[in-house]
Amino acid sequence: MFQKIVLSVVLFCALSVVSFFLIIKVIDFNEYKPKIQKAIKESTGYDLSIQGDIVLSLSPVGVSISDIQVSNPYYKEDIPFVKLGNFDVAVEIAPLFHKEVKVKHIALENLYVLVEKTKEGKYNFEIPSSKVSEKTKQEDKSLAVEESEVIYPLVNVTQIKFGDAHLEYKDEKSGKIINADKINLNVNDINYDPSKNKLYSVIFKANAKVGNIQYDAINVKDIEMVFDMKEAIANLESLKYTIFDSVMNGSAKVDISGKLPKVLLKNKIVDLKLDQVSNYFLGSEIIKGVANGDLKFAFSLGDVRTIKSTLNGTLQLSGENIEVKGYDIEKILAIANNTKITPNSLNFASLLIGPWDAFKGKDSLVKQINTTLDIGYSEVQLSDVALSIAKSRIAIKGALQMIEEKFLDVKVALLDAKGCSTFEQTLTGTFSKPMVKLDAVSVKTLATVALSLVKNPKNDEPVQVQVPNDNCVPFYEGVVKQP
Repeated sequence: MFQKIVLSVVLFCALSVVSFFLIIKVIDFNEYKPKIQKAIKESTGYDLSIQGDIVLSLSPVGVSISDIQVSNPYYKEDIPFVKLGNFDVAVEIAPLFHKEVKVKHIALENLYVLVEKTKEGKYNFEIPSSKVSEKTKQEDKSLAVEESEVIYPLVNVTQIKFGDAHLEYKDEKSGKIINADKINLNVNDINYDPSKNKLYSVIFKANAKVGNIQYDAINVKDIEMVFDMKEAIANLESLKYTIFDSVMNGSAKVDISGKLPKVLLKNKIVDLKLDQVSNYFLGSEIIKGVANGDLKFAFSLGDVRTIKSTLNGTLQLSGENIEVKGYDIEKILAIANNTKITPNSLNFASLLIGPWDAFKGKDSLVKQINTTLDIGYSEVQLSDVALSIAKSRIAIKGALQMIEEKFLDVKVALLDAKGCSTFEQTLTGTFSKPMVKLDAVSVKTLATVALSLVKNPKNDEPVQVQVPNDNCVPFYEGVVKQP
């Protein structure tokens, strides 16, 4: 008798479970799409469009939704700022009976997010506060009153995955565009500490790969990282990426506790390909060789102006035996020797601002070069910038203003063995429209050469010019030595 009762109970439970799944299978969840879209609209103000199907899976138990789009009805409503190819969530059945939601995984495939900043400084995802319905306000007040009385089920998420995501940022005022594609993120070991607030309560480990980040002509690709999140700070102890066709390794820290994420980046630079660097900054691969050094940057993430205005840190690069293709920098040696100045050698500021026509000719060899920059909130100090060529040294000092993109009295000088300036020119103006300002010594030199043109119309003999150099104050005392 007892066995019959047990068997009856088991059969009843089995039939109930089978019936439950059969009923679930029969239900067409697509009928609920209008209700879901309406609920999202009323609670957030966004237009949600589910163009694909809502499908229930039984192994594992979960829901899959495809082809989702989110748009802002108050900003280009016909252009969604979020597209999602597929959304999957899988849960465990048993914990549900104990009012616990245990999520096996959440997966988002082919996510596309477009962030646009208008000329007025507004973002495409912002909903005007005046557009929030009175009904929504009342519901928010009601929820706030009852929140302390509601007992939410414990939610435990084991894994979150992003596959082949794409992010795009556009600034209509500056015209700048930042693209990040082929983003794959796998978040594991997720823990939640209810005793802490907001982001401080979340702890997890993750690994990520990003195929490419493009900003103007700068291309950072093959990004790989392993990191952990704790106390709203992501620590990246293993960071690898390729920039200017050179592989970089380092570490980073991202603090997301504030209004804007703050980034601290440390890198050891090994064998940086200078031909790729010159191609970006100068428009052609005229420099050949490698450089080594270190960088340490801190900045806040945001638009281009935000990054420039908050950037601070140091950059140090050095190299030896660097080839300069097609330009005869040794033409300026006459100036360096102080006693042989020719008219074609005077405007060596062309080395920085171009055009470089005065130096076209055979290839040149830079024996040693060093660049040390101290960056402090939009201003770049040229702390130790110099190079040596054959028997001469050239040094540069001053500062650059990054936001306004202008020179702050940048001085370029040819040096003697003591590090004193034998001839110098000062650059002012903007990066796009630089101006050359001459000091008293340079004016005297130019006057001497101009006078020689009257006496020597052929302009083929060097002019003898004596430049005072006794008891001088050294212009440069950095790491680049006199050859």
